[in-house]
Formats: sequence, structure tokens, C-alpha cells
Amino acid sequence: MDGYGTHTYGDRHAEVYDEWYGVDGGLALTRIGTPADVADGVARLAGGGPVLELGVGTGRLALALADRSLDVTGLDASGAMLDRLRAKPGSQRLTLVEGDMAAPPGLADGTFAVVLVGFNTYFNLTTAEAQSACMASTARLLRSGGRLLMEAFVPDPEVARDGVSVREVDLDRVLLDVVKVDQAEQVITGQRIEISAAGNRLFPYVLRYATPEQLDVMATTAGLVLEDRWEDWHGTTFDDRSPAHVSVWSKR
Repeated sequence: MDGYGTHTYGDRHAEVYDEWYGVDGGLALTRIGTPADVADGVARLAGGGPVLELGVGTGRLALALADRSLDVTGLDASGAMLDRLRAKPGSQRLTLVEGDMAAPPGLADGTFAVVLVGFNTYFNLTTAEAQSACMASTARLLRSGGRLLMEAFVPDPEVARDGVSVREVDLDRVLLDVVKVDQAEQVITGQRIEISAAGNRLFPYVLRYATPEQLDVMATTAGLVLEDRWEDWHGTTFDDRSPAHVSVWSKR
């Protein structure tokens, strides 16, 4: 997608993100775990230590983490997303940094007890090289014994096909997804299209997906060790049929 950069997704989705993905959003992200579930899980593993969320967005998870009295830093490539977050009550409890999560700026090595990457955010890095760079940066930022926590979908080659899907249909609005899948490069290029009485809007996205096994290779190369993997934040056993995973890698 010509002109698509690290900030494009956030800049284009910032105004609708909470409407679509918030507590009452039509595209809820709670199947794998609510923000409270995520915050409880992170708090247990952080042991009171500082937490970094990569791709903090409008604070869906970070504000819940701060509610657990954790010291939370949130990084995002999109200034528009961070502006939305800064306007929310309680955001002053967070340290917010604008930058690329493949090369986080201004953060000291060996600082964090947990680095969290929520809901497929790692896949917003659109190349294998950027994903490997992010894993290496994360390993440097973690303190000894610190953990990387990531939630993501499990790619299914039988499902990953070009096509159009209907997300919502209302009396004066239709929300569609149009995707093109490059299985060789593991890249999904999509447009979420809103057609309404007020006009039409396009919300582009590019995802470079990876299997859990590929993520394990990246983590191992960066010096991280797989500690645990569940299907969700409730600890459901992960197996070959799991549609998503919550993975925990540790820094020895």
C-alpha cells in the first residue's frame, strides 16, 4: 500500500478506535480477555515492577494497568492515538512516548519487568525484519527475569483468503472489510470501509502475521525463552485448534 507508514494505522483509526474497539464497541476485543483480565495477568507477572505497552493506542489496556497501581509507559507511533489517550481521565498516570516500536526511542535498557503487546499489535510491524528488530529491542529493554507478553491470532491458511466481509449493517450505515492476502509474504492488506448517509470513509491497514513457532524463533534469536502459552487470559490450554494465543517469553 503506497505511502503506508508506521503511524498510518493509528492516525487513520484514532477517531473511531474507541467506538469500534472500546468497552461497548461493535468490534469488541474481549474474546481473548477484557482489559481487566489483561491487567490482572500482567500485574501478577510484573510483581510490582514497571510495565511498557507497545502500541498503547488510546489506552484500552494501559489505563486498566494503571488502575493496578503499576508504573506504566505507553509507546505508539501515532501522535493522533496518543492525543486521544491524553484527553482521557487518568492518562496523567501514564508516561507516553511517540515512536516506532521496532526501535523505541528514549527508553533505558534493562528497565521493565513486563513488555506487553496487545491484540495483534505486533503484526502492525509489516516486515519480518521490523518484527525481529522489535523483539531484539524488547529484550534489551527488559530487566533480567523480565517478561514479554503478547496476544495474537493464530494464522489459518484455510481462512486467509482475498475477499469482502460484512462487519455491521445498520439503517444508515454499512461497515465492510476488503482484504488481499499474500500468503508467501504473510501480509494482509486491507481496507475497512464505512458507507453511510454522511459519506464514505476508508480505514487502511497492513498486517504481517506470524505463527507462534515463528515468533518463538524471533524470541530465541533475541535471547528470550518461551515460558508459557495459553489460548486466552483465563489460562485455557493452548493446542492445535486454538484461534489465538497469549505467549510469555522471559529474559534469563
